[in-house]
Amino acid sequence: MSSMAVIRKVLGRECVKAALDGLIRWKPLARPEEGFSIVLGVPWDLRHLLAVNLRFVARTDLARLRAVHVVFDRCHREGMEAIAEATRASFPTLPLQFRWYEGLAGRLVERVHVSTFYNSMNTVLALGACTTRHAVLHDFDLYPLRRDHFTSIVDAMRDNDWRFSGHELTEFDGLAPDDLQIGTWTLGVDVEWLRARHRPIHCFHRMTRHKGRLFNLDPYAWLQFRTPRRGLTGLDPKAFCHVKNLCSTYLRFLKRAPLNVAWRLHYLWYLESLSGVDGRLVQVIDAMRNATSPVLEVDRLPADFTGVHASCANVLREELVAMERALFGDPRAEALRYVDGFGEFLARHGSVEPLVGPDGRVVWTLPTTGERAA
Repeated sequence: MSSMAVIRKVLGRECVKAALDGLIRWKPLARPEEGFSIVLGVPWDLRHLLAVNLRFVARTDLARLRAVHVVFDRCHREGMEAIAEATRASFPTLPLQFRWYEGLAGRLVERVHVSTFYNSMNTVLALGACTTRHAVLHDFDLYPLRRDHFTSIVDAMRDNDWRFSGHELTEFDGLAPDDLQIGTWTLGVDVEWLRARHRPIHCFHRMTRHKGRLFNLDPYAWLQFRTPRRGLTGLDPKAFCHVKNLCSTYLRFLKRAPLNVAWRLHYLWYLESLSGVDGRLVQVIDAMRNATSPVLEVDRLPADFTGVHASCANVLREELVAMERALFGDPRAEALRYVDGFGEFLARHGSVEPLVGPDGRVVWTLPTTGERAA
């Protein structure tokens, strides 16, 4: 992208934010309730996977949970109430509260149609409705594997009087570990402090200068730089599965556009099987087995896996096995056939070049047929 294109993009973004600043407001949280809240934004195009995410949320320690704020990232449209009603019926023990975009601010964000605006809008609407001091921003494509996933964040904030806490740092746009920027995908927020000291627009993404360099910051990153009172919980990031780029990959798949991270589709199809799509894994297994090229067709939509490295199947296996164990105790045979089939598909049609580590040593090679069978 040229420098002028970047300038136009930034100026356009700032104009939208200036307009939103006059449209979105919240009040200070005068008397916080005990406990904590969860904030979950729902991409409208992936709404059919909402129950899968809540299935993992429901397995965590929720004794102190006051509300799960579910925000559809669109203005009101037909079907939203029906989804809310069906979801409440499926998860009667979860204190679910549903909302969607309203007014000119909602229509403006829809018109802009940029993921970072959707993300920020989802969270500020929910945080403006929170009645607890602490809330945890929880990504739609993140699946907790431990009971203390949320409570460890809340306890760390309470015990240290932190404004922000979470499980993992972000290195977006060149941020370094010592910048202590906590990823928004599982971010604890001091709602009382936030609503007393800052406006909703301060939570949005922005450009800022830090350590002599201009950074393009994620939502909430500028606010994190405004306070040193933040820190990590110490929980191993492998204690949850985070399927990054899930929504963007799915949308590109539907539009038949080139895929940046094609193998995220295999997470999607697995999640759809958990959501109740009958025969989904078998359908994809058969498609992989019968494929004669790197182009895989599912639901008559092509996905090109040219150049996808065969080691991606190992990553898929590790995370899907962890999710299977969390839900079923032991991985189901069908799920294991699914990840095995993906490995065999990539061995035939993907990249099988050896992977070399920073020290020049080979860290991965394609197993021989006998080793794969073992």
